Amino acid sequence: MMRPTSVILADFDYSAPRSLGEALKERREHKGAHILAGGTDLIPKMRGQVVKPNFVIDISGIKELSYIKKQEGQVRIGAATKISHIIDSKINLGVLQEACKKLGNPLTRNKATIGGNLCNASPAADTATPLMVLEAQLVLRSFDGERIVPVENFFVGPGKTVLKEDEILTEIRITPPEDGAKAKFVKVGLRKADAISVVNCAVLLKVQKGVVKEAKIALGSVAPTPILAKEAQKVLVDKKLSEELIEKCAQVAAREAKPIDDVRGSARYRELLVEGCVKKALRELMEG
Repeated sequence: MMRPTSVILADFDYSAPRSLGEALKERREHKGAHILAGGTDLIPKMRGQVVKPNFVIDISGIKELSYIKKQEGQVRIGAATKISHIIDSKINLGVLQEACKKLGNPLTRNKATIGGNLCNASPAADTATPLMVLEAQLVLRSFDGERIVPVENFFVGPGKTVLKEDEILTEIRITPPEDGAKAKFVKVGLRKADAISVVNCAVLLKVQKGVVKEAKIALGSVAPTPILAKEAQKVLVDKKLSEELIEKCAQVAAREAKPIDDVRGSARYRELLVEGCVKKALRELMEG
């Protein structure tokens, strides 16, 4: 079923603050306002009358929210940083860059922002799973202060996050994995490109002398939120990777998934895809 579209938007008030301070003030004064960054999700929803905001705060012109830098042993990414800028960054972002290359098409990647992809809170968000295996921290700012939330605790349901009405996601912080850690991102869509994930997964392993010392497996589009496959992770720790171990881990991950039937695939199809994606990621990590 196609989503209805319209060239006529419902009436709404609009502001385009030029600084983060102005944006936070607007956010405090207009609680429940929608934040516009890239607009690749919000604008189509507004055209389709799926979302009818009373007030829109456009942060796309705030330069202080667009950056990638190293600071205090972390890589810090401004929430309004374009997906294409992450891909082109000379700072190695590994599995996150890998995932960003598979997000949408070039036009989308040139408009979409990492903060928008997270705040949209789609269970299929391509940046969520790599950030989860990287144990990223999210900085949430209000006019009165800030708090830091682990990305795995940010999502509470489809389209829902822990953001309060007066808060804005301003920064993503990543502590680079230790030496010996490797990660992969695998995505399955209904088309070769520009596809929403039917399933995506990110896997990070820290291996010492052939033995897995740490494992992170994040799954997208298989539950109300992106999830960590914690039981599957345990299967790998303190063991040497083998085909038998990979098979067992993938089966456990598939059992941890809680998918639903929708237009992109049945629940059973998604469970099989989880198994296949986890196998693919682990095999590539074992070979690499």
